[in-house]
Amino acid sequence: MHRHGTHWQDVRDRAAEQTHDDMHSGRGVIAMATHEEISQRAYDIYVKTGCKHGHCKQNWQQAEDELKAASH
Repeated sequence: MHRHGTHWQDVRDRAAEQTHDDMHSGRGVIAMATHEEISQRAYDIYVKTGCKHGHCKQNWQQAEDELKAASH
């Protein structure tokens, strides 16, 4: 699998920070997708949309949104 180099790592780091904030925001326990699930879904979106570069953040956000919606 081809990843977008350090940009993917930057996106993943930001997502991990956001996930940490969600877990400790006082809103109770939240069913969350794992980092690996989000990563795989974001990659699937990347492939499905023609492997277009420059959409890492959007793909990651879409993956989070889809997985969050599926868990509710």
